[in-house]
Amino acid sequence: MPSSTTQHITHQFFKSTRLLLTAGLALSLMSCGGGSGGGSSGGSQVLSSCNSNSPLCNVVNGNNTDGIGSPGQYANICTPTSEKAWVRAHLNDVYLWYKQIVEVPAANYPTPQTYFDALLVKSLDRFSFTGNADEINSYFDSGAEVGFGYELVNQNGSLRVTYVQPNSPAAAQNLKRGTRIVGINGLAIETLSRDTQIAALYPDKTGQKTVLQVRDNGSLATRTVELVSANITSFPVLQSSIVTTPLNRKLGYLVFTDHIATAEAPLISTLTQFKQAGIDDLVLDLRYNGGGYLYIANEVASMIGGSKVQGRVFEQLHFNDKHPEKTADNRDLFTTRSRSGQNLPQLNLSRVFVLTSARTCSASESIINGLSPFVQVITIGGTTCGKPYGFIQADNCGTAYFAIEFSGVNDAGKGDYVNGFAPQCAASDDLENALGSNSENLLANAINYADRGRCGTSGIAAAPMQTHPVLSNAIEARERAWRQNRLVKPQ
Repeated sequence: MPSSTTQHITHQFFKSTRLLLTAGLALSLMSCGGGSGGGSSGGSQVLSSCNSNSPLCNVVNGNNTDGIGSPGQYANICTPTSEKAWVRAHLNDVYLWYKQIVEVPAANYPTPQTYFDALLVKSLDRFSFTGNADEINSYFDSGAEVGFGYELVNQNGSLRVTYVQPNSPAAAQNLKRGTRIVGINGLAIETLSRDTQIAALYPDKTGQKTVLQVRDNGSLATRTVELVSANITSFPVLQSSIVTTPLNRKLGYLVFTDHIATAEAPLISTLTQFKQAGIDDLVLDLRYNGGGYLYIANEVASMIGGSKVQGRVFEQLHFNDKHPEKTADNRDLFTTRSRSGQNLPQLNLSRVFVLTSARTCSASESIINGLSPFVQVITIGGTTCGKPYGFIQADNCGTAYFAIEFSGVNDAGKGDYVNGFAPQCAASDDLENALGSNSENLLANAINYADRGRCGTSGIAAAPMQTHPVLSNAIEARERAWRQNRLVKPQ
């Protein structure tokens, strides 16, 4: 089978999706093509081939989009009726489970986005989604997004900060890992509706003010902070250090949160430093990494495995039976060079510790799966999200559509990990200690394993995560889609 440099991408309301970027992929991001499927959508939208030169197909194929969002030749294309026709034709062509789609009347759905969602095969698909194309493209290409600069989790019924981006409004107000949010705009958080929480915690434009009542780790006192939303630039390589174990083993520790384009340079720089330092083991902290560009995942895995993985398959993609040519062209091999043309450092490690949670998803799981035939991958933490699938982003009329298009397997043909990867060392996330602290529960487990070859720590394990109906709904609404991604995009 021919090889190609296939790649993937991720983020959380776009930070849990698996977006696959692909170089040399013989695809158009906006290609549709319903084929000769016939049939209808709601009795009014006829599925048509998008290989023709009709106005709708020109928009679908990306040949002329001057009418999108402004007057132009195809301005009439961006109507609910035409966009719904595009949605149905697109799914009929590329959706991995197109045969299982149950027809619903298009007229019953007010927008193409709600119609798209209604057509998804929910028994198999919990990941396909839509979003604002400009916002999503900006995040994955440059790490730019609007917000306060924190990431949140529900732990034991409390809404807590997992980490904060440098130079953000949250950082300026001294919010740190473990801080509890107990009130919003003077009201107890548990009294607020899901929509109210989302609007206050996750602003969608700059200049939005939210007043939070918070409690810091180790304090019973409540303090009030005022956050004003701003344009944030994410640091996908949040932290790195070299940890010396009690038995003097040298561990490289790397907190990697997003497979976005701007992750490439700091990943190469950090792993180069680790190689020069002569680390004995690597601890790759993916507990908050929902995925992203697969080419980034491939580069990370290639640097870890080094010479032992070269020439072997990192991930083979399988598309639906309408597109055997895509499957044939997407045999993604481990690489020695970055997408930007740099030589990748070769760590040649025989094992790697990967810190995981339910938020470890998609392209992050590809690292685990892709390396496992060649390197001992020791997972520590929680079971991963279970997403062996990915997308090719398709933009139409300002909306980015992410329909599951492929599944992936490793060099040994292993995939289909829909229940996630269970950890070899089960350990709960520890918000009482800073990331990188030798006392932090997941890292302490890795240190102990590196020295003694077994799970466990000498400290006290952190409390396990529990659910809280109101809070978990607010978190999931924000993070379900964007942070579980794997995208394909031409170079």
